[in-house]
Amino acid sequence: MPSSDTSQYLTSPSIVVGGVAFGDRSRVVRLLTKEHGLVPVWVANATKNMAFWHPMAVLEMVDLRQRRSGGLWTFRECRRGASQIAYRREPARSAVGFFVAEVLSGCLEEGAPAPDLYDLSMRSVDWLESQPRVPLIHVKFMAELVHTLGLLPASCPPDKTHFDIVMGEYVSSELAPKHAMTSVTVSGMRDIVGMDFGVVEQLNWTRNERKELVLGAHRYVQSQLGKSGELKSYDVLEALFS
Repeated sequence: MPSSDTSQYLTSPSIVVGGVAFGDRSRVVRLLTKEHGLVPVWVANATKNMAFWHPMAVLEMVDLRQRRSGGLWTFRECRRGASQIAYRREPARSAVGFFVAEVLSGCLEEGAPAPDLYDLSMRSVDWLESQPRVPLIHVKFMAELVHTLGLLPASCPPDKTHFDIVMGEYVSSELAPKHAMTSVTVSGMRDIVGMDFGVVEQLNWTRNERKELVLGAHRYVQSQLGKSGELKSYDVLEALFS
């Protein structure tokens, strides 16, 4: 247990959004923090408490600081910031958590505080633990992510049918590129922002409609942030919620 004076070294709860093994026991973990944004943390003996480094795990880091030489961060002690029992025990919740963490990791830049994304991430942690409508969590998350990043499209003009995710504008059907989102999907994404999960469920979206929103929103965000890369975790969700 930490000594009584360690509270001065505590940061706000951190969220695990990724990590890579380094040797047999060590690991570099990517943490989303409120104070510093995304930071890469050196974990010397990660195999000792592997469950701590599960994507979307909430941790309290004691004396989290960057090395003097820059680069990796270190800490003196860590402990769970939330029990997350349902999330860790239910495979479907964990699969959605892997997806959310992967998307977040692709949106963040190291060392750049992102308080709005941090707040959305903490809300997502709560959804992953307590929301009974698990198949809708990643749908809701993607709509809220687009809004949080300030990328939510305006309403579609009456003479347009698709949204060009690269140009960030509505176009007619004959000018729509391969990965354009339909105006119906964009309208649904706009409606979901701020909507309660129970109301989202009443929309009765089909699996294909949910898929178009999730993948379309991801491609749109990646395009606007100047990034690329396929989602590795989405196929698992397809299998779980088909």
